[in-house]
Order: sequence, then structure tokens, then C-alpha cells
Amino acid sequence: MHLRFDPQHAARCMPKPKRILLVLPLLCILSINFIFPVLAAEGPGKSKAPVHLKSDHLQYFKEKDIYIAQGAVVVEQEGARLEADTMRLNGKTGQLSAMGNIHYFESGNTMDAERIVFDINTKLGVLHKGSLFFKEENYYIQGETIIRDAPDHYTIKTSSFTACDCQENPAWRMRAGDLDITLDGYLVAKHARFYVKEVPIFYFPYFLYPAKRERRTGLLIPNIGFSSRYGFRYKQGLFIALADNKDATITLENRGKKGKGLGLQYRYVLSKKGRGELNTTFFKDTEKNVDRWEVRMNHRQQFTTRIQGKLDIKYVNANSNLRELSDRTSTRAQQNIESNLSLTYQGDQTYAYFLARYTQDLTQSNNRNTPQRLPEIGFSLLEYRLGDSPLYLNIDTTAVNFWSEDGLNLQRIDLYPKLSMPLRLGRQATLTPWAGFRETWYRHGEKNREDAISRETLPMGVNLEGYASTRWGATTQRITSALMYEKIDVSNGEDLIQIDELDALHNRENITMTVMQRFLKLNDLGQVEEKASLRFTGSYHLAQIPSAENSTRRFSDLRTELQLRPWSAARLEVDAFYDLSSGRINGVNTDLSLIPTSYFNFKIGHRSTRKGFTPQKGDLFNPYYLGNRENIDPEIDFFKSEATVSTPWGFRYTNRVFYDLDNGEKIEVDHIVHYQAQCWGVGFSYIEFFDRDEFSFFITLKGLGGFGPSQ
Repeated sequence: MHLRFDPQHAARCMPKPKRILLVLPLLCILSINFIFPVLAAEGPGKSKAPVHLKSDHLQYFKEKDIYIAQGAVVVEQEGARLEADTMRLNGKTGQLSAMGNIHYFESGNTMDAERIVFDINTKLGVLHKGSLFFKEENYYIQGETIIRDAPDHYTIKTSSFTACDCQENPAWRMRAGDLDITLDGYLVAKHARFYVKEVPIFYFPYFLYPAKRERRTGLLIPNIGFSSRYGFRYKQGLFIALADNKDATITLENRGKKGKGLGLQYRYVLSKKGRGELNTTFFKDTEKNVDRWEVRMNHRQQFTTRIQGKLDIKYVNANSNLRELSDRTSTRAQQNIESNLSLTYQGDQTYAYFLARYTQDLTQSNNRNTPQRLPEIGFSLLEYRLGDSPLYLNIDTTAVNFWSEDGLNLQRIDLYPKLSMPLRLGRQATLTPWAGFRETWYRHGEKNREDAISRETLPMGVNLEGYASTRWGATTQRITSALMYEKIDVSNGEDLIQIDELDALHNRENITMTVMQRFLKLNDLGQVEEKASLRFTGSYHLAQIPSAENSTRRFSDLRTELQLRPWSAARLEVDAFYDLSSGRINGVNTDLSLIPTSYFNFKIGHRSTRKGFTPQKGDLFNPYYLGNRENIDPEIDFFKSEATVSTPWGFRYTNRVFYDLDNGEKIEVDHIVHYQAQCWGVGFSYIEFFDRDEFSFFITLKGLGGFGPSQ
């Protein structure tokens, strides 16, 4: 027999609670909509589709207003299906009961029970010998009885939870005698036991955990480790949900013999256009008897589509903080850190900014002689065409106040207008003569205006650019070249304080040439991919330039940049400088990446720069110019590598190496072994630093999270 129910006459249904993500999240979404969405009361957004009931026998007792369905009872609505042997509904009292082979299915989620008693008016009820499965999270829960005795409260007797597929003998499960759940409250388990292959491992007489639909205050999973030098390490965080748009995390850390620390993180969202984060840490270094603290803050504010503000603060009270406390080699090797406050305007052909920058030199014992930019303002006009003429105007101007603790108080204003006139030479070449005038004014704060000094710079040049392309089937070859002549005349610049590259301008007359060849190919999706590129760049000095190395050389180093990507799984990048006069390589950076399969990837990088004078990459007038040279001391020569091997059976091994070739010693070596099963994972890491070894062990359980150090 088939009966159709009109949902307009059904009781209203509560809204479905959201899923939360930590321990036992599926328990918190246990509601009558999941168990009986076709018979529960209608809530916001609930479907109004008709309800269909089928059974072998259907009886209706009008006087008592009772429906009784027997034999292969099926209730369906929009893909949701409920099956039972017998179902009884009392229209007067609103009590519904079902018995025998009860099975509910919706979108892959299932519920099974032997008996259900449910009040469709109060939405309260009991499942006997019930089990629930949530497909998306792969969560399974079982209970001798599952009781909903209040709209936001559930009690589960003799409960069991796991995320493992094998229900008869799962890899792990958690059992509890009594489990109380208050939605938007807490999950309380009494006599909770954690089992591995049905062997009890942990016992918790009382277990409390947030059971929230929204993020709430609670303890975070700790980080645990061991150091051969300092001993046991433990880091525990407490998350505090202050409001929907802000939160905080307080962290306590114990590093054994090294000391103890306290951290605070505060995050906030003011609007869609403004958000930020504040991080502060304090560490009592008992090994060095130093109190160390650090402040980091960032804020982004989009005022309009063209105006943006940024705040980035990084400050440490001792220059050795990063070397002593960081577990990352790249962080420990930092030579300086910057704090910046900026406000920028981006127009169609204009750009303006305000900048305040404070720099900490971590290589010095103190920061008293480090020049600070407090503040700097700048304006640029880009490629502005003068009427209908062939002339284009560029303007760059800056004003900056330099200050330092040891007494530096210097103001500098720089104005640089430039005219250019691009001339097309056929279809494949452009000739662009250009000329400018650069005036730079300096004034010390303690001097009068009449004591200010200025420097004039007269730059001029001609750029000849050419381009050509050929095509072979799906492959295109493109060649671009540029020949650039520049003459820079600088007056009165010998006695200036040297703070940055603007102060270091000098007379020069040179020719720079760069040639680049690229190979492009269409892939199977019709997208253009660059398979290879090669660029050669060099400069020749027509007049000898002043040099700190007293060199009479006219040719710069020859710079070679190579990129190869023969197939998507391989990539090679090389950037090398070859000294034509001595016949040696002064510097080379190499990066190789191989990912031939999903089971293996390998990356290796090499950084090498000879001690002595090496070319800088470009200057204020030409990004390709290689004439200026800087003194490198000491020599740089190290490589880094990373390799990961995975198997179809869940095992993964990762190795990372940082090696100093100059000193012949390992800076850091990481060994990480991890096994991931369907519902659990286990791993071990061993990290060799130059001054200590770090050991750590970590476990992850699907649905329960995990413990151990963050990897």
C-alpha cells in the first residue's frame, strides 16, 4: 500500500546543526532531522516535497487517530529513505514508534536501530541499539541507547566511536559508559577508554571536550618533542574565542634546560577590507640567562580600489633571538628584519606611497648605527604621453628622512624626470632614445638650510630592441634582444654618506647587451607552456669607472640564465656569472626539481658565490646593467635538498639536507618517517642540527586529531 503525506500538515522541523571538526564531531550533529527528517518538524529551508509511505499493510483507526504500518515499511522524501518492519503513529499524542530492521539512508549517511520511540511534537525520542554512519567524515557511532531528552541535549549509553571502516575489529575505537552532549556546549564522557585493535590503551574517568557548532574556547593539541641538548619539549596552546570576528591563543612552552616561554596570538577581522594578526612571545632563556621577547604584527586595510594600507612589524629585543630559538634554518640565517608601515596609491599611470621602515641588523651587537627610513614618501608618473607628440614622460621623486640612534639625522630629496621617444624600425625592432635629469638634495638636521648640498646627475642613452619568432607545429621559438647604451654624468658625489644605491651613483659610460631565446609549446589543453629559455647578459665599459677593487677591467661578468622544463615533472633553473678575464665562475645558483610519479619527488638547490667582488644585478637606470660590484665576505657555498618516497601501502619517508660546502659540515638534516592507514597515522622524526639533535613522535587519529610536533 502507498500513502502520500502533504508536508504542510506535518510538524515543523529544527534546522540542521553545523558540523564541527575536533574530537567526536559527528556526535554534535546528532539530531532528529538526521534520524527522521521526513517526519520531524519543518525548519528554515526545509524541503516541502511530499512524503511517500509504502507498506504491506496500512491501518488507520479514526477514533484514536492512529496509523499502523506493517511489513516492509518504507518512507521516502527527496532521496531520503527510512525502512522498518513496523511503524506506529499516534496523531493525538504525536508519538511515533518503529521496530525491526530500522534503516535510514540520505546522501550516503545511514542510521540503523532495532527500535525507535519518537515524539513528533517535542522532537524528543530514543533509539535502541542504534548506530550512525557519516559518509563525508567516515565516522561511525554506536550506542545501546541514544536519547534526545532536550532540544540541545543527548545522552548515549554504552557508546562507541571510530573512523575506521572495519566495524568488527577496527584499528582503534573509543568507548564510554555514559556520553552527554550539549549542542553549543560540551561533550562529557564518563569512563572513556581508548582501544587499539580491541586492546585498551588509555582510560579517562572523566573526559570533557567542546561540542560546538562554532569555534569556542578550549585546549589545542600539544606539540611534543625531545632535544639531545635541552631534553623534553612541550608546547600547549589555549584557544579563546572572543567574538565572531576575533580570537586569541595563549601558548605555554617548556624547552627543558633551554628555558620556558609564553606566547600570545591575537587575530581579528574588522571588515572584508581590513584584518590583522598580533603575535608576541616571551622566553626565559635559562641557558644564556637572557630574557628574550619578540613582537610580530601585520594588518591589511583596503581603503578604496586604489588606496591600500599595510602594517608589518617584526622586532626582537636581542639580535640572537632567531639563532637561539628558531627551529628553521632559513630563519636562523636571517641577517636583518624589517618593520614597515606603508600607505600606497595606484593610479592608471601614477603611483604614490608613504613608508616608515625600521630595520634591525642581526649581524651587529647592537642596532645604534643602522639607518632608518622615518619616514619616506614617493611619487611616480609612468609612460605619460605628451599630447600627440612621440614623447613620453616618466617622473620618479622621493623624499626620505634617515635617522639612527648614534646621531644620524639626514634628509634627502630626489627628483628624476625622464623623456623617451620610441621609434618603430619596421615590424621587429624599436629604437628608443632617452634623456633625463636627476637632482638630489641632502641636508643634515643640525645644519641650516644654506648648508644643504646637492648632486646633479645627467643620464642619457639609446635602447635598441628586436624580436623575432618562428613556429614548428605546436612549438614556437621567440628571440628577444636589446642593445642599451648609457652615459651617466654625476657631479659632486664623492663626499656623500653612502646609505643606499642612490648615494652610490657614479660616472659611467657603457653598453649592455641581453639576448633571450624561449621555446613555447601548446599542451593537450591548448595552453601555452614554456619548455625552455636561455638568456645571456653582459656589460662593456667605454670609460673606466671608479671601483673599490681598483680594477681596470672593461667587460663585466657574463650572466647566463637557463630554465628547462622538458616535461611537467622536471624543472631546472641556473643563474651563473662567468668572469671573462680570469676564466672562472664567480657565482652560480642552481635548482632542480623532479616529480616523476606521485610516489617520488626530489628537489636540490645549490648556492655558490666566490669571496671577493661580484657583480650586482642592475642599478637604478638599467635592470640588466652588470657594472657595479659588491664585496662578498665570507664565501657562500651550500646546497639544500629534499626527497620524498611514498608507497601505495601508506609509508612515506622524507629527507631534507642543508649542507655548508665551504666549511664541510651539515647545518641541518631531517629524517621523517610516516605511515598513514585508513583511519590513523603514526610517524617519527629525527632532526640533526649543528649543535643538537631533535627527536619527535606523532600520532594522528581520524576524527580525534593527534598529538606530537607540527611538521
